[in-house]
Amino acid sequence: MEIFVVVDGKKTGPMSIYEVRELLRKDRINTSTLAWVKGMTKWEPLKECPPFRNSIDIEIAEADRDSIIINSEERKSILEPSPNLSKAKPWIRLWAKLIDFPINIFLGILFLTNYIGRSKLNELMGPDALQKMLSSESTDQPEIGVLVLITLSICISWIITETLLISIFSTTLGKWILNIKTSKINGKRIDPLSALTRSFFVLFFGLGFWIFPFLIICPIISYIYLLNKRITQWDRWLKIEVTHNELNALRIFAGIFSIFIINNLVGLLLLSPEQIIP
Repeated sequence: MEIFVVVDGKKTGPMSIYEVRELLRKDRINTSTLAWVKGMTKWEPLKECPPFRNSIDIEIAEADRDSIIINSEERKSILEPSPNLSKAKPWIRLWAKLIDFPINIFLGILFLTNYIGRSKLNELMGPDALQKMLSSESTDQPEIGVLVLITLSICISWIITETLLISIFSTTLGKWILNIKTSKINGKRIDPLSALTRSFFVLFFGLGFWIFPFLIICPIISYIYLLNKRITQWDRWLKIEVTHNELNALRIFAGIFSIFIINNLVGLLLLSPEQIIP
């Protein structure tokens, strides 16, 4: 929706609803500022325009409400859940992460395969390690330096890969399959710096850098916050909006199928040549 408003005595626009809300937060305009939206016969106060009539339904992701010029009726409406905010779906997000995980760590696995060797990596985190763990066979504990190297490689790979995907394509494979849209709250594409910062925040605050016990604690805290606020802490800081659109049968099937395919493809990296070609 395109909105024209009078800013500093000049007609300004067209502007998106998000840009108008930003002006409200900065006290550049108020609810009595003259505005015009396509379909209106004359300029009227902003609070009388269709998008803002009766209440200023501001989706500002927990911004400081005291900095917004509103009346008591409008303040009450802000405290109520906004019907326009996408419903929080943490399990769908987790599903997307499961699809994206092997893609995000691909570069890290590739580096580790060449640096410490395919056989050694397989012993530490490949099928052999899983088989020994399930069979309760005793294994030598890896050195701290090796564990740090593996953790850093995976984390750096995650940040680089997700940053590139978000900044270039505005999505990841998991989000695309599950019909999840990610953008700035003004509707614009996420810039590279915001994508980089978000990838780091997701890894740090959402997954605890894959370090126990933070690997358990951080997701639980993020899950509770997302359910209560309908937005993650990092998306609130970066003013990023995540929208969940309808999931049809084809997308559900693709989401399930892709987990197995992608994980198996990346898993081949951990196999020794003898295991691939008997």
